[in-house]
Amino acid sequence: MNSTSTTNLEKASVGCILVNYRTPWEMLCRCLDSIVARNDSVDCSITLLDNASGDETPAKLREAYPQVNLIEMRSNTGFAAAVNRGLREVSEPFVLMLNTDAVLTDGALETMAKTLAQAPATCAGVAPKMLLSSSMEGIIDAVGTVMPADGAAFSRGIGQCDLGQYDAVESVSGVCFGAALLRRPLLDPDAIGPLYEGYFLYFEDTDWCMRAASQGYGFLTVPEAVVYHEHSGVARKQSLEFKYRMIELNTLKIVTRTFESTRGAARVVSARLARLAARTLMRRRNVRANLLILASYLSSLPSLLAERRELAARRTVSDAEVLALAAGENAWFDSISYRPDRCLDSLIDSYDRLQRQQGGQRCLEMLSLLKWLKLEQSAGQSPPLSREQLKLLAGEPPCVSGLLRLAGIGVTAVDTSP
Repeated sequence: MNSTSTTNLEKASVGCILVNYRTPWEMLCRCLDSIVARNDSVDCSITLLDNASGDETPAKLREAYPQVNLIEMRSNTGFAAAVNRGLREVSEPFVLMLNTDAVLTDGALETMAKTLAQAPATCAGVAPKMLLSSSMEGIIDAVGTVMPADGAAFSRGIGQCDLGQYDAVESVSGVCFGAALLRRPLLDPDAIGPLYEGYFLYFEDTDWCMRAASQGYGFLTVPEAVVYHEHSGVARKQSLEFKYRMIELNTLKIVTRTFESTRGAARVVSARLARLAARTLMRRRNVRANLLILASYLSSLPSLLAERRELAARRTVSDAEVLALAAGENAWFDSISYRPDRCLDSLIDSYDRLQRQQGGQRCLEMLSLLKWLKLEQSAGQSPPLSREQLKLLAGEPPCVSGLLRLAGIGVTAVDTSP
């Protein structure tokens, strides 16, 4: 990223794409209002693709939001196909990808637009700080995304208490299309290209970001821009089997399509197929879903390999830098219960990162306390916290005590007056 964009941003011009499929009306209104009402300094058109919801939403939208460009799809074509249809309506230099279960805070869009306009031209997009809106206060949903070598991409920081450990502007391997601002021209066929429509749901963003990285583009975080997201607020109504099938199948597809190393891709795919076989034949778990995943993957393999060769011909840089950005990152979130997971480990991870970023005695004291609690819990002990320890916790964000309670550690209020 060493050439500077020349975009002039006195007033940002953005086209927003929303894909709707049976989003609860109140949730959809919160999303739309956050775009319309909170970004006066941004010219933002809104294109909403309704994926054949079959309800009263289109009629309600026409009446309540006449400024929205509503496109009714004839059938539910999936997220990627709907976005690609919406891109034909966007002529602005930037495009905002936003889920209908997300809400922009004041100034978030303007901050993202200013950052992207001032970034090098090889910055394909920016990621805000996304916080969970359906969990306890202050829990991170995503600050960009990462792609580890095993192909299991995840949201950076997910499930962690927001202590400020991700408050620096940093390079990331990708952005979550639940809320991200991209350079619109890069989605044209002669650039990175539109979204890959071989995914019905999930990982369309990861695939696009991997393609962008292979052509020398990168992504930045904009933690000053905050977006609240109800994780799977719409998709959670789908069965767990459906989500499991989409995630497992699409992981196989993305590795096959986009990983640079043929040997590395084969190793990842073989390991994941072996796990599917073990679940099916030995544990007898998700048998129907596993068979559907296997059948779908094998039937699409010839086209995936052809696409792999085509993408490889356009590659200009190695995957090494993208995969390296996953170092030290962990997912601390249970996608079934939609709650933070392994909370003590998560807190240790968060404070360790904060210590590396900012330092400070208080951070060291918190790390000492948390590691002591971890040792005690590992030994089957649950000692009461001392007054001094409770006073230390009282000075931390509420999500710290919230995660400790989820970990089974009693945290009570304490009088911190002298």
